[in-house]
Parts: sequence; structure tokens; C-alpha cells
Amino acid sequence: MTPETIDNATQQAEKTPTGCQEKEVGEHKGTAENELPKDHHKQLMESLQETDQLGLLKRFTLDFHADPDLDTLSEEEARFFYERGFLPEKARLYGLNRDNIDTYLSDVQRWLTRLVNGPYSVVFNNKILFDQVFGQYCNVPRTVAVCRQGRVIPHTDLWQQIEAGQAGPLMLVAKPLGGGGGGSVYFIRIDKRHAVVETNDAINPRFSVKTEALGEVFSRQRVPFIINEYVQQGEFSKRMYPLTVNTVRALVVRDATTGEPYLVRAVLRVGNSESYPIDNFSLGGLSIEVNKETGELGHAVAAAGRFTGQRWATHPDTGEKITGAYIPNWQEHKNKLLTLFNKLPYLKYCGFDLILQDDDFVVLEGNSYSQVRLFQMHEPLLLDKGYINFLVKKGLAKC
Repeated sequence: MTPETIDNATQQAEKTPTGCQEKEVGEHKGTAENELPKDHHKQLMESLQETDQLGLLKRFTLDFHADPDLDTLSEEEARFFYERGFLPEKARLYGLNRDNIDTYLSDVQRWLTRLVNGPYSVVFNNKILFDQVFGQYCNVPRTVAVCRQGRVIPHTDLWQQIEAGQAGPLMLVAKPLGGGGGGSVYFIRIDKRHAVVETNDAINPRFSVKTEALGEVFSRQRVPFIINEYVQQGEFSKRMYPLTVNTVRALVVRDATTGEPYLVRAVLRVGNSESYPIDNFSLGGLSIEVNKETGELGHAVAAAGRFTGQRWATHPDTGEKITGAYIPNWQEHKNKLLTLFNKLPYLKYCGFDLILQDDDFVVLEGNSYSQVRLFQMHEPLLLDKGYINFLVKKGLAKC
């Protein structure tokens, strides 16, 4: 779908008199029953016809048949979920069924959100560009070097100091230049002439090299890597689980009526012994619901690993209190994030990853089609009127 197609679809949606678009956006919390019609997911699936939409539908089809949970469904159940754009795993993760399915954002809708920002999605898809754009307005991790095709491209004098054995002690983080997922993140401890590298690779989780050879480790990879300075988290996040950097994922959209930034949902991702050395939710880390008005924490859930299937009020490894705890300075963090979004008016949709510090935050990255499992395992997204209005306006939900 081209930017022009998106604009045309938006203009058409704005002209179409539908009940859910006419509702006031004031207080966004509500029930989806009055906002979207019964079986609206199937209507959306049947309406997909643009080239980019069909490309995403093809990817969904491949993912659907590769989902291990498909074997747990009957043929009729599988057809039901496929026709509505949900992967089989959601029956297990959400407790998805015929009665509640209309309140959940589908996997196909989630993939379609990647089209919302149009050509500006490139800001999120390239970490160098993200750092350069967002770094003008907020704190981002400082880029030390980029490694690609057998070469190391230094971005600061620090890299030359590292190679010369003149740096340290310090920590760095290396990750693929494009995309996300957290599966190939490396933590590097530099101490003069030696570097200890740690990752979640089951085969080679920890190894050491001389600093002069560190660049070769990443420049010979199949994909380009970016190396950043390590960001220290604040005391609150560290208390939850000190062995990983724990992050807030905040979903922000531009209000369909006012054009103002609107925080749809936020969760705190916290690592554990399953996800170590990162907090990644897909690798067994915890997602903790955050009251977006007060910063109070609810229960924690996991999508993978041995902690799956339970709701945690305390951290399963550390025993640290979760439910009922409050994120310090939440209101200030929230206001600062919305102000940041307002400084980039060409962006309509973003899932921000924030490293909370004691009095500020660092924007780790942004996602143009944020994963939604970590939100919806707590509560369906289509219970939020403001979010529904946004999706309808962008042609991603059918009234």
C-alpha cells in the first residue's frame, strides 16, 4: 500500500458516516460491543485487496501453518481463526474463543499497522537513522560503531581506543542494524585488551576475545550490526531483576479526532532466568501491566518458557513485589513521551521501548508495528475507544 493509497483510504473513511467514527473520543475506555460490529475481523480480511495488504496476508498464511499450536486445533477451529486473522497460538495465550474474539486486535491487523507511517517507517527500520532523528529530541544510546561486510565503521573515537586496548572498564551492546526481536543481542564487557561477550545463544552464550579482534566478531555476521554504549537503568527497574535491562513498551498513536498523541497501553518488560541476558517477552521475559494513568503495576505474565501460564504478583526469581508497586515519576515520563511524539508530526503509530532511569528515560528504539501479545495477554486492545477510532480512520478495522 503506497502513502497515497493510505491517504485515500483515510479520506474515504473520514467521509463514510459510521457509528464508531461519530462517537466522542473523550474518555477512551469502554467496551468494543458499541464500537465495532460482530465478526468485524472477517469483514476486514475479506476486504483486503491492495498489493501490500496481500503481501502481508501471504506472510500471515505462512506463519499460520508454521505455528506449533495449529496441531491443537480442530479443522473447524483452525478455519475460524484463520478467517479472522489470528494465529493459532492466540487460542492458548489469550484464551481466545467465539465469545471474546471481537475485542482483540488480530495478527493481521497488527501486521497492517506497519503501513500506517508510510515511507516514514524507515525511521524505525534502521537504527542509525532512528538515533539521528530521535537523538535530536531525546536521549538515545550513543552509537560507537557499525559493522558490515567485513568492515567496522567507527562513529566515535571510542572505537579506536577500544581496538588499541586503551578503553575500559565499560560495557557495550551489539545488535542487528535493522529489525527487532531481541534474539541476537550481545552484551560486551571491555577491560583494556580483553572483551567478554555474552548473549542468549544456547550454543555459545559467553566467550572472550582480544579487543583488537572484537570488530571481526560482528563485521563477519550475515547481517549488519550496530554497537552502542550500554545504558544504565534506574534503581526501580534494577530492583525488579538486576541481571537484565528492563524496559517499558508504550504504544502511542495520533488521536483520530484531535491529532494529539494518545497513549493506548503500556507494559513493563522484565527479564528473568529464562530470558537472560535480555528482557525479551518472546524469549520468556515477563510483561507487567501498567496503569497508564497512575503507573501502578498489575500482574506479570510470560508468553514462553517455564513461567508461562501463570500470573505473577512477585518476580518468580527475585521475589520482588510487582502487583501494587508504582513506577516512580510515571506522570513525568508519560508527559515527556507524548511531547516527544508531538515533535514528530509525520508519525502516526509507534511502540516505544524506554529504559527508565531515576529522573528520565532513554528511548532504546521504536516499532512501527509493535508486537501486541505483551499487551493483550493482560487485556484486549479493542476495549479502547480511542484506539478503535484510530484503526477505523486508517482503514484497519471495519465498522
